[in-house]
Amino acid sequence: MEKKSCFLAVLLWWAPVLFAQDDLNLQSRMPAVVHPSALFVSDSFYTWCSSVIKGEDGRYHMFYSRWPHGTRTEADDSMNYIFNGFSGWLKYSEIAYAVADKAAGPYHYVKTILRGSGNAGSWDRYTMHNPQIRKFGSYYYLYYISNSFDTDFHFSDNRTVGKDWLHWLKYNCTQKIGVIKAASLTDLISGRFQKPPGPLMQPDNEHTFEVATNPSVTSGPDNKYYMMFKSRRPDVGHMTMWMAVSDQPDRPFRLLGQVFTTADLACEDPYLWYDRRRKRFYAVVKYYSNDKVLAPQFGALALVTSKDGLHWNAATHSLVALRKLKIKGRPAIELAHLERPFLLQDKNGNLQALFAAASIKEPGKGDATHTGFEYNSFNICFPLSKK
Repeated sequence: MEKKSCFLAVLLWWAPVLFAQDDLNLQSRMPAVVHPSALFVSDSFYTWCSSVIKGEDGRYHMFYSRWPHGTRTEADDSMNYIFNGFSGWLKYSEIAYAVADKAAGPYHYVKTILRGSGNAGSWDRYTMHNPQIRKFGSYYYLYYISNSFDTDFHFSDNRTVGKDWLHWLKYNCTQKIGVIKAASLTDLISGRFQKPPGPLMQPDNEHTFEVATNPSVTSGPDNKYYMMFKSRRPDVGHMTMWMAVSDQPDRPFRLLGQVFTTADLACEDPYLWYDRRRKRFYAVVKYYSNDKVLAPQFGALALVTSKDGLHWNAATHSLVALRKLKIKGRPAIELAHLERPFLLQDKNGNLQALFAAASIKEPGKGDATHTGFEYNSFNICFPLSKK
């Protein structure tokens, strides 16, 4: 009995160390084939940025971005043609809501819950995009980005660009991060939510510049809330990712520092979470480099990890998914895009499914008036096998 007690004591002492290993392998849990019902697509709207949570009703609630196909005929801007087709995300995206009985679908559109305010003096005048739904404590939080229009935008180094690109930047470089808070999913969907008057995160023009996008928020081991988001720096040639922290999920976040600092680790579209069993942060990201450090393919989904939330590196099993898709009953497809990853987790933090936005061909190269499925965009669910 003595030896047995001693063995158990040693095992219990070593357990936290053993479980803290970086052994998460999402690629091994991805399905080889998905059912057609796992694709969520619309004939009239581009569909992007899915974010899913299981409700108390046992159903699966998706919050996603969508914007209509076609040419832009609104008279508020004489250069609206730059938003025709897929490019309309920057001005015409809205956050919609869909529901399904199963995590892998099929999902059915119910209603649109967030649109731009339309107010000339408001930071959220136009697009609503990048939704990410989270539940912390007894409240639901929906993070998103929006923008306005900066008539005076110019580069700090006085660069000159073409007329269309400069006009695009006057919208693009006003993107900021917001949040809404609700006591239940029913309240959130019905419009009974709290919405701060200003953004939750925006560029400080000292460290981050021009944009704050791609928000992902998680609860850390210290019961603080960590946000990873994308911004820019004028002295580097790629987008930069940053980490910030707050005592509350809907209060201003304090910048901690830049992450993924080198071009060979360039990423975007993070889904951030803290793995309490492995005692580390993880993020699934879109790999934005050809250097093959995280994945062998530009645009693949990859996994990065950190013990403290600030110093990141490739996970042991860094490849999550290549830009490929096999739908049951159809030939395998090479995708032009596979991005905006989101992981569905149960209340215990177990990973159940990976959602992503995808397109077969470049949606921006389709006909602005009408686009076939191959030039459309869709959300897809990859159910994850158990460990």
